[in-house]
Amino acid sequence: MLGPTLVLATAVVLPGAVALRLLGVRGVLALGGGPAVSVAVYAVLAIVADVAGVAWTWPPVLAGWVLVALVAAVLGRWARGRLGALAELPGPRGRTAGLLALTFVVAAGLVAVPIAVGMGAPGALHQHWDSVFHANGVQAIRDTGNASTLGAMAPLFGDIGPRFYYPAAWHGLVALVPASVAVAANASTFVLGVLAWLLGMGALGRVVLRTWTGAGLTLVVAAGFGAFPAVILATLAQWPFGAAIALVPGALALLIAGTRGAHGRGRVVALLAAAVAVAGVALAHGSGLFSFLLVAGPYVVVAAVRWGRTQWSGGRRRAVLALAVGSGLVLLAALVVVLTSPTVQNMLRFERNVNAFYPVTAYRTLTDLPLAVPFVGNLPLAALTVFGVLAVLRSPARREQLRWLVVAWAVVIAMVALAAGPENPLRMLAGFWYTQSARVAAVYPVVAAPLGALGLLAAAAWLRARVRAGRLPRLAPLAARPVPTLAALLAGLAVVVTAGWYAPAKAGRFAEAYEPGRIAWGTMLSEEEIALVRRLETTTPPDAVILGDPHNGAPFAYSVAHRRVALPQLGTSGMSQAQAVLADRFSALGEDPSVCDAVRDLGVTHFYLDTATVDDGAKVSPSAPGLQQLPATGVEAVDSAGTATLYRVTACGLG
Repeated sequence: MLGPTLVLATAVVLPGAVALRLLGVRGVLALGGGPAVSVAVYAVLAIVADVAGVAWTWPPVLAGWVLVALVAAVLGRWARGRLGALAELPGPRGRTAGLLALTFVVAAGLVAVPIAVGMGAPGALHQHWDSVFHANGVQAIRDTGNASTLGAMAPLFGDIGPRFYYPAAWHGLVALVPASVAVAANASTFVLGVLAWLLGMGALGRVVLRTWTGAGLTLVVAAGFGAFPAVILATLAQWPFGAAIALVPGALALLIAGTRGAHGRGRVVALLAAAVAVAGVALAHGSGLFSFLLVAGPYVVVAAVRWGRTQWSGGRRRAVLALAVGSGLVLLAALVVVLTSPTVQNMLRFERNVNAFYPVTAYRTLTDLPLAVPFVGNLPLAALTVFGVLAVLRSPARREQLRWLVVAWAVVIAMVALAAGPENPLRMLAGFWYTQSARVAAVYPVVAAPLGALGLLAAAAWLRARVRAGRLPRLAPLAARPVPTLAALLAGLAVVVTAGWYAPAKAGRFAEAYEPGRIAWGTMLSEEEIALVRRLETTTPPDAVILGDPHNGAPFAYSVAHRRVALPQLGTSGMSQAQAVLADRFSALGEDPSVCDAVRDLGVTHFYLDTATVDDGAKVSPSAPGLQQLPATGVEAVDSAGTATLYRVTACGLG
């Protein structure tokens, strides 16, 4: 897995970071914002390649990157010396650089080790609902050469047109990795959920807290959360949405730095860099854009109000009024466009009846409990975040600089509560995340981690003051220590007392997604059945089409063994008439003429049957009764393993 991971890491981080560096963006900002820029370019290149009829492979992708680099170099030369904080943020030097690198490694280990332990093996199959669809989407791109967000996923749907929208940036990236779909997808969990995420959080911590100590502490605190990446990438199996969340902190860091000191041409380039990064978030997943707006909105509003107040005091009142009216009209037009979009309307209509008590949801968000787990939550993490909020509110200087961060923190908690709470008019806002509180909670660490880092510094300052006042004589040796050192010691203590920020619980979440027998909501494939599916490459011809209950593992035949499947996803959205007939009545093969019509229409050659039931711990579809019994005639056994058997269809003139 090391090779595919290195390929993907290079593809995600390096091109965007180089493009930003050519624009004039320096150091940690280029590294933190690079992944978002990379994803934006890949997504646009995929659309252009589809329109031009060019297959999605490395040569055209690399050619596209050369063009992007040339444009970035020209713009960088044009804006040289005017980029403000984007170009003036120096990298860490000497001992600071070494300590920051060590901190990054520690934070990455705290996130990556539980993932590796829970995943078990590089090629392990993620056996949750959405992962089946996304893995098959990668295989579809490899087969068709189309990675466009406007059509790449069409082969997985029955009666939906070829140009319908579905975010395919993640699928296109993974399709380029020279490895099996399972290995490439799992590599993306490490690259996006660990590397890109922490690079972005480090950049955000540096920009928000304005010190390298703040950046390092932000990394350690960010590593403590399970809402992202564990819940999103393991429990919910949301690779594309997870990719978007991983890109949010880097994009936010670019936006904040780009508004500090840039002027003239530099301001244009700074806004362009931030806009491309935000586009990367949006193209990774539509909900990612709303996640970004949730945390960036307060910053933009506070900055706009501050600028307007300054201009108003300086006598430029007409300009302020004109800009305010113009911005309002643009915002109104954007809302109309977004809210009338069929895709957004489908998101807003998604129904989830949770009715959780608001204070309970707030507690669960603070303590990193987006989904039920058997412990009280990460109380040290919650305490540090609250300390950070109090540190901002109690200091006039910090309040002036970071009030937006506290507002964003409160807004995220409120939105999580709305998503989980009882039905009311405001709950519609949570529809941008399919009204699922865990998806909204995934963005919480973006604002909570810098606050937690600030909380560590505040706690360290308080502790040193108490020691110097003689109130804690046993800790007298700490009196001479600087605040950053004490903050690092407190961070280490927090990691230890929480068992690596609850590493076993995070590993358990991944085990519940990957380990047969422990899969939450039912195992699709046992170890023996995984071997059966892998043998399809030798037990079936290349043009075989496999039919089976989509919930019991049959769809894995496509991404694992490269054999087409009649039902490539667990959902019934867009199911064709032929697919519906087979799901409902295939067991009547040889008795119902419509079954043979559907078999011929879809080209079905083989039938996969698993006799395990829900009581056995298996996952069984409630809407595919025709695929859960063996037809009386018309099939012939080919291979078997565990409770599953593969049959060749001999009826319908196929014998």
